[in-house]
Amino acid sequence: MLDLGRKIDTRAKELESKKTILATTSSFAKEFPEILELIKNNGLNIVLNPWGRTLSEEEVSRLLEEHKPVGLLAGTEPITRFALAKAEDHLRVISRVGVGWENVDRDFAEHLGVLVYRTQGVLSQAVAELTIGLILSALRYISSNDRLVREGKWHKTLGGLLCGKIVGIIGFGHIGQRVGELVTAFGAKVVYNDLQPIKVSWAQAVSLSELLTQAEIITIHASGKEKIVGLEELGKICKQGVILVNTARGDLLDEKALQDCLKEGRVGFACLDVFENEPYCGPLCSFDNVILTPHIGSYAKEARVLMERTAVENLLKGLHEVGVL
Repeated sequence: MLDLGRKIDTRAKELESKKTILATTSSFAKEFPEILELIKNNGLNIVLNPWGRTLSEEEVSRLLEEHKPVGLLAGTEPITRFALAKAEDHLRVISRVGVGWENVDRDFAEHLGVLVYRTQGVLSQAVAELTIGLILSALRYISSNDRLVREGKWHKTLGGLLCGKIVGIIGFGHIGQRVGELVTAFGAKVVYNDLQPIKVSWAQAVSLSELLTQAEIITIHASGKEKIVGLEELGKICKQGVILVNTARGDLLDEKALQDCLKEGRVGFACLDVFENEPYCGPLCSFDNVILTPHIGSYAKEARVLMERTAVENLLKGLHEVGVL
């Protein structure tokens, strides 16, 4: 009877652990606390990121081992083989609160039978609007003019118009297309490069080298981790004084090459929301013709609410599919 009691107690603890959801993304539910009720109303416990910042691989691993969640609401932190190995016995679903999933070892997750979701398409407007804001700020030197006024210097810097410019979009998915629609509304001409053939009446598909040669403004909206824009592209192919924007992935752009080309004037202005290593605190901070933002592409309240709701809905769908709910 004693052994049976122990087995029942062990089983009860196992069932309890299966009801736990771990949110490792840094700001989950801050703008949308009601989302926690949706989770709890499905009989689930929620454990939030205790540090409120991007976690390291070791911290993710420790939390997965400690709380034994059946579901993970993930941010941009590394969900590696090492971390997933700590959750092999209990984790069943990973739901990314975001459009990318390069930070998740999906091959190993699949090997473990863990379902992986992402909130594809929900950030198109938010990232596109940030991109437009950065382009306009670069064209009209908004941030540098602001600094001059604060320093007591009434010096007017002559800028340029978006209307009439050739904008090259690298990566023509949901976000790239939305950026294209918005710059077209300003009167710009759009050329784009994408692995998939996409037909729209207002933009022209070109090779990457043609895009780099033609565009006066280049904005990156591709996925992946391979360098797309490096010294060869910036130093030899791009137009002199090109404006470069990256709100996609930090790994796609060679920051050292960008730094060199900014010094030489090959790149006239750069706007970065993503970096090879985050948080960023590097030499680009010293350039007046650079705008740096701390990965805020999704940080519009409406977009965060939609993204978190979609991520939770994906999580619940996955838990139903694997038979936990």
